[in-house]
Amino acid sequence: MILPGQKFFSQSHYFLRSFHYLITTLNFILVLAVIYTQFFYFKNIISRVGTDYQQIKDNQEVLKNNFADELFNEHLALQELSSLEQSKKQLEDDISKLRATDDGSLLFRVNEFYEMYQDYLSKLKRNSDVKLETGASSDKVAGWGPKLLNQEFEALKTEITSEGKVLDDAYAKYVAALPKPEPAAAGEGYTYITVSNERGKFGVHLIKVPLSSVRVKTVSANEETCKDNCPTKSLADYVSENNGYAGINGSYFCPPDYASCDGKVNSYDFALYNSNKGKWMSKDALGWEDTGLVTFNGSSASFYKESTEYGGGSVTAGISNYPSLVRDSEVIVNSGDLTSYQKDIKGLRGAIGFGGSNLYLAIINNATVIDAAYVMRDLGVKYALNLDGGGSSAMYINGKYMVGPGRNLPNAVVVTK
Repeated sequence: MILPGQKFFSQSHYFLRSFHYLITTLNFILVLAVIYTQFFYFKNIISRVGTDYQQIKDNQEVLKNNFADELFNEHLALQELSSLEQSKKQLEDDISKLRATDDGSLLFRVNEFYEMYQDYLSKLKRNSDVKLETGASSDKVAGWGPKLLNQEFEALKTEITSEGKVLDDAYAKYVAALPKPEPAAAGEGYTYITVSNERGKFGVHLIKVPLSSVRVKTVSANEETCKDNCPTKSLADYVSENNGYAGINGSYFCPPDYASCDGKVNSYDFALYNSNKGKWMSKDALGWEDTGLVTFNGSSASFYKESTEYGGGSVTAGISNYPSLVRDSEVIVNSGDLTSYQKDIKGLRGAIGFGGSNLYLAIINNATVIDAAYVMRDLGVKYALNLDGGGSSAMYINGKYMVGPGRNLPNAVVVTK
């Protein structure tokens, strides 16, 4: 998914951050530079063909579904259906012919490597976020440039798969070695539970409290919209300074420990209502269609699948991020709009939601964003929005961290009594 301006950075920043590992080998960068022109030229051809092909399939389905209602025009419908079948076959033949050419074959092999490489970088970032040793895995990249130049695709595929498993195994051991959370005191609102569903089995740090008994504040360290070298605080400081008793990390932001964040350090482009200042930070982001929004007005909560649905009404708190997870108790994540880091890489995932008169703050272990959506649904959440995760994950309640502290944060969600 490509979004305009800085929106593209915000929703894709986890994907973009990963590229700092490329700098570890100048040789690999030069090799990629050589193939990129040819790669993207042919990829655009495939993209256009794929789009046309999907449109034909969709039109076929519409005709089939509505055929009984269009018997009066049966002849024309059959003609159209026949034409679509022929066009579909022609596109399939075109794709096969392109694959059979030297350039087309190279394109598909390079594209396969490119996608595998992005997943590998995402796994490197995930392990690095939790301070696992990744030096040896990063060094492996240096040997892939010559192999790519020599078109040793099968060797590359085997090696990337093997090295990716090494990273996955290391992360799985890290998760298994994490100490089990202590049972929370009665009435605290915090529990650590296990959710099993069609996506797998997930440990969940959960704060669940009646909305009528608490007030939600969304707070930021910056008093005006900030684009670089933005102030941050620990989650504990946010909770303490706002007389809260619980809190969770906020929206995606650009931390200082990523080279790609140079010039945008600790900035966040998503809209956030500063409850203390009574105004929106990054207010322009309320005009973004692809981000979700949760707002609060006293003890009531509202959810907007797209931020543009918000009409500008009175609020006491509000936070936007990407993507929306659950609406009307149904998972609404479109995997096609997610970055590879969001949909393929398992790690810590944060979420905020409400339903059945309760507020839910959750951090889900070893999950993708899609996994997180299913977990929130199964917790009984009616509406849910994705929050930041990974190395920025933090949950704090009654004077101690249940997750984190992680990085210092430019914004956070605080719960007060």
